[in-house]
Amino acid sequence: MATSERGVTHRQPVDLAHVATGILRSRRDQAAEKGIDIAEHLTPAVTTGDPRLIESLIANLVDNAIRHNHPAGRVVVTTEVSRLGAAITVTNSGPDIPEDQLHRLFQPFQRLSADRNDHHSGHGLGLAIVNAVAEAHHATLTTIARPQGGSTVTVHFVPSPERASPQDAPGVMR
Repeated sequence: MATSERGVTHRQPVDLAHVATGILRSRRDQAAEKGIDIAEHLTPAVTTGDPRLIESLIANLVDNAIRHNHPAGRVVVTTEVSRLGAAITVTNSGPDIPEDQLHRLFQPFQRLSADRNDHHSGHGLGLAIVNAVAEAHHATLTTIARPQGGSTVTVHFVPSPERASPQDAPGVMR
């Protein structure tokens, strides 16, 4: 978190879909053990930024979606490019989240669970890291509590003036 709060000093093209593919590959067994289905809708979505920080952002979104879910739950990861820029969206099923608690979850050490000794549900840093990385990249972070439980988190990376070319990003076929 401290690294991301200093801002982004090293920028290079990063394809959100390529990064998400690697993270999802490494999390599938963990999700399957919990009975959680992972779906992906990944299209090239190139932005510029710090590749390590962006990987941390995506990993924390996916880990949070798996951790705070229920058996037979679902996680959906989508990457796309819109007029707002490259975006990643992670949606999960899971417990109901009171609308007035959403913003608080992006602050350090905040969890919905009242039991602060339950370390199986994390330490309350995952979404705070997501927030810090988004801020460091001047990205827009939106969260919606789903009426049927769980949430949808979207991070839009604003295009940089030098607009990255999709061919320059790692993992993009030429």
